[in-house]
Amino acid sequence: MEQLFAGGGALQVPFGADFFSVAVGVLTGAIFACDRKLDIVGTIVLGLVTAYGGGIIRDLLLQDHGVYFMEYPEVILICICLAVFVFYFRGLFRHTGQVLFFADALSVALFALAGANKAFACGEGFVMVVILGALTSVGGGALRDISVGETPGVFQRSNFYAVAGFGGAFVFAAMAFAKAPLVLAAAACVFTVVFLRYLSVYYDWKTSDEADLTPKVARGARTAKHFCAELFRRATLHRKKEPATRASWFRHRKD
Repeated sequence: MEQLFAGGGALQVPFGADFFSVAVGVLTGAIFACDRKLDIVGTIVLGLVTAYGGGIIRDLLLQDHGVYFMEYPEVILICICLAVFVFYFRGLFRHTGQVLFFADALSVALFALAGANKAFACGEGFVMVVILGALTSVGGGALRDISVGETPGVFQRSNFYAVAGFGGAFVFAAMAFAKAPLVLAAAACVFTVVFLRYLSVYYDWKTSDEADLTPKVARGARTAKHFCAELFRRATLHRKKEPATRASWFRHRKD
C-alpha cells in the first residue's frame, strides 16, 4: 500500500486503506494472543508481528527500497494502543466473528496488493511480483504462529488463505504487465482474494494435506506393463501363424 512511485509509476493507494489493513492485522494478532493467554507484552508483540511481518520480509528481500515499518512511527503507536485495547476489552470481540472474518479477508487482500504493487514499482519481474504479493499477504500470520511455537496455519490443511493471496497477486501481476490500468488491477486483486476466501469457506474447500501419487502411478505402471506384455504376446503368436498362412495361400494359388 506504500504510496511509491518508481520506474514509471506504481499505484497510489489511499492511506486510509493502508492503515485499515495494518489495524486489522494488529486486531487479529492481539486476539490470537489473548486466546493463548499471553500477557500484555506478548499481545502487543504478536499484534505488531501480524500487522507488519509480511511487509518487513518483503522489504528485506527487495533491499534498498525503504522499510515501510519505519516510515510511519505514529502508526506503530496507534497499533500498540489497539493491541492494549484488545487485551483489556477482549470480551467485545467474542461475538464479532463474521465482521472480523470479512475484515481479515479484506486485510489479506490489501496486503497482497501492497506486496505486488511495491514489487512491480521496483521493477521486479512477473514471478517476483506474484511471490512478494503472496508473501506479504500471509507472512505476518506465519510469523505470528511461529512466535508461539505453532506450525503456521498457512502450511496446514485449511480453507484458502495463502491460495487466495497468491491468486490476488497473480491477477494483479497479470493485469499490470498487460498494461491494464493499475486501479483496475488493484480492484481485481482485492476482489479475487476476498472472493476466493469466502468461496472456500462456503463450499468448505480446503488444501489437501495428503497427496501421495505413488500408488496411482504404480497401478498405472503395472497396467501399462501388462498391456505391453499382452501386445507382445499376441504379436509373437501372429508371427508364428503367418508362415503357415502364407504357405496355404501359395498352395491355393497353385491349384
